[in-house]
Amino acid sequence: MLNFSDLQQQPVQGQLLAFAGAYLDSAEVLCDSLCSDVQHANYAHGAVVMSLAFHSLELFLKGCILKACPGEQFGGKSGHDLDALSKRYFKLYPKKEFQFEVPFRCEIPEIVGGMAADELAELLAYIEERNKKVPEDQRHRYPAGVDGKTWDGAFGFEPNLFLVTLRELQHVYARIRALLDAG
Repeated sequence: MLNFSDLQQQPVQGQLLAFAGAYLDSAEVLCDSLCSDVQHANYAHGAVVMSLAFHSLELFLKGCILKACPGEQFGGKSGHDLDALSKRYFKLYPKKEFQFEVPFRCEIPEIVGGMAADELAELLAYIEERNKKVPEDQRHRYPAGVDGKTWDGAFGFEPNLFLVTLRELQHVYARIRALLDAG
């Protein structure tokens, strides 16, 4: 019998970090299975891997944020927004040893900075609207939006490449957890 009571003994940030690790472990096991059993590999399973990894990152960032600011609140959609959570994390942990590449983030390429202001504004508005129509935290969890229509776009998943990302995250979590425990 696995009991929650052991986990309950930890502060909330510790519980979130434990769940983040469990979600990441689960994503890695499933992804590894998709790599080795191509007959049963399909996009639905790949989407579940991405959902587990996405949620793991969300919980990891929240746990780290709460370690620095125990009273932090994560209400509304921003509580599931990896861009917003990672910006908050990097603000709280600006030192180089805490830095890492956050998968799933929406970053605007540097070349965009050379665009005319009106074109850039139009592009940014399009990206924002697109993210509202196809929210990443939902796209990996469900085959369709709340309107019942399948997501608009071309989506794919390559398990061998994503497995590398998951293993890199394992190292990131271990490194940062050690820094948090030492600090």
